[in-house]
Amino acid sequence: MEDLQKELGQLKADLEKSFEVKSKEQFTKDIAEFETKAKGLFAEEVKSMKEGLETEFKSQISKVQDHADKLDAKLAERVTITTPKQEEKSFAQVIGDALYEATDELAKFERKEKKELSIELKAVGDMSTANVTGGSRYGQIFSPEIRRNPDRKVHLDQILPGGTIGPGNTFTFMRENGVGEGNIAPVAEGALKPQFDLDLVEATVNVETIAGWMRVTRKAMNNIPGFISFLQARLPQKFRNVLDQQILYGTGTTPQIKGILTSGNFVASTAAASEVLIEKLITDISVLEDTYERNTTDILLRPVDYYSFFKNKAAGSGEYDLPMGVTFEGGVMRLFGIPVWASTAITAPDYVVGDFEMGAQLLTQEGMRIEFFDQDGTNVRENKVTVRIEGNYALPVYGPDFFIKGATTYTPEP
Repeated sequence: MEDLQKELGQLKADLEKSFEVKSKEQFTKDIAEFETKAKGLFAEEVKSMKEGLETEFKSQISKVQDHADKLDAKLAERVTITTPKQEEKSFAQVIGDALYEATDELAKFERKEKKELSIELKAVGDMSTANVTGGSRYGQIFSPEIRRNPDRKVHLDQILPGGTIGPGNTFTFMRENGVGEGNIAPVAEGALKPQFDLDLVEATVNVETIAGWMRVTRKAMNNIPGFISFLQARLPQKFRNVLDQQILYGTGTTPQIKGILTSGNFVASTAAASEVLIEKLITDISVLEDTYERNTTDILLRPVDYYSFFKNKAAGSGEYDLPMGVTFEGGVMRLFGIPVWASTAITAPDYVVGDFEMGAQLLTQEGMRIEFFDQDGTNVRENKVTVRIEGNYALPVYGPDFFIKGATTYTPEP
């Protein structure tokens, strides 16, 4: 009896000791084993002990459940309190927090103590443009070229005939000077034939250089989209604008070309100031072809004067129409078949009626060229490039009466 009680006590102690890790099924199994051992012995004591074990098990289960319920309540209370205070973090903030928390891991990776580095992102933010830092040009589309200022529609080298000359500082030519003395005339049989002569004059014009340079950095050349193409397109236009000015208004004093509208190279219009533009042009054409026996090949106007013809209205009806003799063919306006050019090369209020084919010639010794130089000044030390554009030209005007210069009634705004 004493031994049995001792065995039962030990069994109970073992059950109590293992309670923390045993499940309900295990308790059931232990009780079944106990019943087998104690079957037939002290039924009442066994029954009482069984009931005690079951009561104790239910008590422990109740305590565990109560503790779990309290934990759930506390957890729910904490979530309810903290959730409204949580701030949505951006992706950049999440990365920053993760890197801060992984400082030790980063240090080990940097010291090569670890071959791999894994960073856990504990929170995730929505990716948007607000996440982008370090600049505001994301999403921009860049043009592959530089938009340049508009080009002049008509240049004088498009109107004047050209030519080339060799090395030298001047170009000398002979031209007829006036009609000379005497004349050819009918002669009677046996009569003395009349003598006449032709007066010639030697004229010389200088070969002048038109040039300019600019300095650019290599970084600009290599990194600005379309920079070289921009220079190759824009510089020739600026150069030709200066050449236009020299062809028309150059003073003739070195280093300038003597232009066709410089004194001695033209005659002044005899049209009355009161005449409208179309009448002035007709007057000048008639004088050039009648008095000087030249062939009018071209007329040069400012654009504002050129387009004024299209404002012409018929008397009485008020309908728009072109003045008599004015036509528009192939994109070019013509006055009695003579091309009329619109160009900003000529200064308001001037206009020109002339024999451009016979009256002058633009001679090129060295054509316009663009060159790039590394070796100039401090370019090598400053990583810059010098860009030079230049050309050499001479402009012989073959007489003083090939061009008539007139003035319109238009006055440009100050």
